[in-house]
Amino acid sequence: MKAKKISMSILQIVCWGFSIVVLVPFVLIILNSLKPAAEAAFFSLELPKELKLDNYVNAFVKGNMLRGYVNSSIIAIASTIISNVTAAMAAFILVRSVNRLNKALYSYFFFGVVATTNMVSTMLVMSRLHMTNSILGATLLTATQGISFSMLLFTGFIKGIPRELDEAAAMDGATGWKMFFRTIFPLLKPVTMTGIILNFMGAWNGFESQLYLLTDSKKWGVMLSMYGVYGEFSSPWSTDWGLICAYIVLTMAPVIIIYLIGQRYIIEGMTAGAVKG
Repeated sequence: MKAKKISMSILQIVCWGFSIVVLVPFVLIILNSLKPAAEAAFFSLELPKELKLDNYVNAFVKGNMLRGYVNSSIIAIASTIISNVTAAMAAFILVRSVNRLNKALYSYFFFGVVATTNMVSTMLVMSRLHMTNSILGATLLTATQGISFSMLLFTGFIKGIPRELDEAAAMDGATGWKMFFRTIFPLLKPVTMTGIILNFMGAWNGFESQLYLLTDSKKWGVMLSMYGVYGEFSSPWSTDWGLICAYIVLTMAPVIIIYLIGQRYIIEGMTAGAVKG
């Protein structure tokens, strides 16, 4: 018993150590976002001598933060809905209809999780479809990047739903669409919330696809806009780190809030999918 307490204490110390490593950069960014440019240039953990709240105001005025919020919200919300609904329907078909073709499709989707996106071929396809430099193109591309992971989540969960529910719905005269959306989809709430939160966070933090796809700065999301702000307000001689840090804080805030609200659903969805699979 004593050895177990010692090991638990050591584990807690290690966990606290990792937490500090993660939190220190975050605290550093927040503190420097409240400092004038000259003081923020030292990147110290000292409290600001004077609060420079103008950095946050300038992030919206000079950095076009509101426009970035709107673009990111459109891309993140729309792509999350598309990826989750299509992934749920695909997972239902793959689980309920087991054959060689569906097994191959499942392997194909699994490969989409571990493989990286080839931006050269992707940009060629998007160009042929005339979807470059458009919010619609960025939304559809982001949605496709989240479908594979979402489908794996839904597949593990749907395997635990009895087939008798399908048969009962069919006996009541339900068609395939009605059976899925009225009988099966409501039961997927835990894993659906998990997919929504994770896909939204991934879409909000999306950078590479927008960097290649969107050439008009008016269509950039917050991550790409932050890249533009850094290029505009930094130079070899002087950099307004206070403004840049404020922009970083405002960029991270929605994702952190959503994660804190939905972390319970993430754990429930992951656990339910693992157990039911």
